[in-house]
Amino acid sequence: MSTSIRYLRLYLHRPPQADGSAGESGLAASRREAIGYLSQYGDILRVSFDESYIRNPQRPTLSLSYQGADEAATQQILASARDARLVRTDGRWPVYFQNLLPEGHNRERLARERGCSPDDEFELLAAAGHDLMGALEVEPVPAQDGIPDVVRYWHTTQGLDVLEPGFVEYPVEDAASLPGVVTKFSAVQEGRRYTVHRRGAAGSVILKLPTTAHPDLVANEYTGYQLCKALGLHCADVQVITRAEADLPDAVPFNEILAVQRFDHLPGGARVHMEEFNQVLGYTPRQKYGKSGGKLHGKGVLQDWATMLRVLNRLSRQPVQDTREFLARMVAFILMGNTDAHLKNWALVYPDGRVPQLAPVYDPVCVAAFFEGVPDQQYAVNRAIDKTLRALTWDDMEGLMKSAGLLRVPRHLALLRDVVKQAQADWPVLLHDAPPAVRTTVQQRLAGAVRISQGTRTGAAGEG
Repeated sequence: MSTSIRYLRLYLHRPPQADGSAGESGLAASRREAIGYLSQYGDILRVSFDESYIRNPQRPTLSLSYQGADEAATQQILASARDARLVRTDGRWPVYFQNLLPEGHNRERLARERGCSPDDEFELLAAAGHDLMGALEVEPVPAQDGIPDVVRYWHTTQGLDVLEPGFVEYPVEDAASLPGVVTKFSAVQEGRRYTVHRRGAAGSVILKLPTTAHPDLVANEYTGYQLCKALGLHCADVQVITRAEADLPDAVPFNEILAVQRFDHLPGGARVHMEEFNQVLGYTPRQKYGKSGGKLHGKGVLQDWATMLRVLNRLSRQPVQDTREFLARMVAFILMGNTDAHLKNWALVYPDGRVPQLAPVYDPVCVAAFFEGVPDQQYAVNRAIDKTLRALTWDDMEGLMKSAGLLRVPRHLALLRDVVKQAQADWPVLLHDAPPAVRTTVQQRLAGAVRISQGTRTGAAGEG
């Protein structure tokens, strides 16, 4: 094993509301605060929190996964020597940080920009250190500063020889880490143009491209946003732009691009912290369909929904609003055929830096529109989930709410039946301009292809 150790400084931005300054945009700026170090020694990857962060009961929240039942338990987690949430010995980051890294094409592009392997998780995080999800930043510490005491101390207590600091390059300018498998770029808006050449600034817009297999993906997702907004759901702001309006680093064969305004990176540089539910629950990226690993029964999604509802009901700063919003999204996703609402596509946001609330809707894609005419083994997990969701009855919905510990379940059921009726009334006109496969798929669901939509037009919902 090498006798050198590499490390990064870990920063978490305080939210704009907690800071009195204002940036060029007129929006309050956020102020970053050092909270710890990330280190690599051979295959050991470790998170070491600063003592000032550990002992501060008013600390900004990094993740609910780092919180215990009380303050003493939380401090014990943050200071632990062996907790898997802080240290791994297989060359991977602890799962919270694994979920900050991109997947698929985006991961390969970041690895090329850094000149490292797509499996080198330390270098990937270091490469995109100034443009990570949420209010996080990481950057190298000058080697001449020596190994930080908190980093050295942990390794020496484990009987490891740490003799000298290793060199770490600064983040790649304009590199970003955007979770997900669809090709996307981090950009800023300059007038009517969107550019990924941000001169080192973090992006406030995500540019999402279609795929060769699904050239209508932008139109599909844009339709999903319009359907959700028609039901009064809280959504990320989006618009469809042309290829000519986007300054991309690569030539692409598509004319339409989806521009999604980020709710964690605001114009002017302010940051608002967020985390995916995959991080909240301590799941690896491969477990985004639940710890069942996406087995083809599809029922795990109901367990995940119940778990997320429990979290919102217990911990949200606005539990009534968030649980109602969550339930309405469930119904909307069933009706629109969004079978990819996995744990990385639901998130919490921390407006005050400490207490969570449900993040806006993002990635509302009608995946069921892709099923027709392709082999059954394609989208196998999504098909299994869809089978479960199409068969879901109002009795099942009632059981899910009760298992989540919600009160006033009959009231929730009545509101959800109204959501179905509203979709049946308002969605058809919005589907006129949708891709044909999306239009057909959603129309069939509104007409009774899913159990919860059967009978609602005559007021008989609930008999299922």
